[in-house]
Amino acid sequence: MGYLNNTTRVLDAILTKKGREILSSGGDFLVSKFALGDDEVDYSLWDTTHTNGTDFYGAVIDNLPALEPFNDPSEIMKYKLVTRSDGTAAMVKLNDAGTTASNLIGLKYHSTGDINRVSINHVGVTTFVGRGQSGTATIAIEKADNQLDGNLDYQAFINELYTVTLLDSSVAVLAPEAELSDGSYQINTENGPEEAPSTKDLKWVPFVDNVQHISQTVSDCAIEGNSGQLHIGNAENLKALTLYPKRVTADTHTSIIITGQSSGCVIEFPITITYTTSSEAAE
Repeated sequence: MGYLNNTTRVLDAILTKKGREILSSGGDFLVSKFALGDDEVDYSLWDTTHTNGTDFYGAVIDNLPALEPFNDPSEIMKYKLVTRSDGTAAMVKLNDAGTTASNLIGLKYHSTGDINRVSINHVGVTTFVGRGQSGTATIAIEKADNQLDGNLDYQAFINELYTVTLLDSSVAVLAPEAELSDGSYQINTENGPEEAPSTKDLKWVPFVDNVQHISQTVSDCAIEGNSGQLHIGNAENLKALTLYPKRVTADTHTSIIITGQSSGCVIEFPITITYTTSSEAAE
C-alpha cells in the first residue's frame, strides 16, 4: 500500500492473493502492522551544490514520483525504514552462512529414492515431496560482523528470530528436516493413518497438499549452533528448517526471503528446481 499524496493519510492498498483469499472466506481488512520503505528514493540526488542554498539540497528527491502499490514481495519493500541508536554507522546485515544459495539453485525432484522426503497421507493416499539425495536444502545464515564498523545494535540482535517466506509453495514446501527411521517426515491428517495428527504436523499440511496457497511463511525461526542453520520448534524438539521441492515438469524458479523479526534485516535466496527424468534420478 502507499500514500496517495503527501498531504493526506488516505491509503491506496492492493491485496495479495493471500489477502483476497482471507476476505473471500469472511475475514476483515484491518491494518494492524505496517512497515515504511523508501525503494523509490535515489539519495545520490542530494545536491549540496544547489545555488538556492541548503533548503533546496533535497528538492529533486522531494519531487520524485512515488511508486504505485504492487504485491510482488521480491520487488517491493527491499529497503525498509527502521529506527536506530544515535551514532549508528552500520546496519544489521545477513549473509549466506555456507552453501545455501548453491544448494537452493541445485535442487532436484527425484522420482526414485526413499530418503530426505516429506510424505503426507490424505484420504488414504500417500504422496511425497523432496525425494532423493539432492532433493532437499537447509537454510543457513549469519550476521555480518560489522560491530566495529559502527553497528551499535549488533549485540541486541544476536539472538533474534527470523521469518522465512517461500514465494511459491506450489513448487516447493518448507517443513522440518526428515526425522523418522526410514528418512521420511510423515504428516498425518484427520483422514490419515492410525496416528492422530499433532498440531505441529497439521501446520505443514496446507502447503504440502494444496497448491492454492501461493506463498508460505514460517515465523519464529532461530539460528542454532555454529552452522547458522535456521531451526523451528521448541527447545525439546528443534528441527532444521528444510526446503523440499515438489514434482515439476520443467525447470522452475522462485525465491526465499528471510527477515529479522527485530532488526528488519533481509536476505533473499533464488531457488531453481531442476526437472529430472526417472533415469537421471536413478543415476
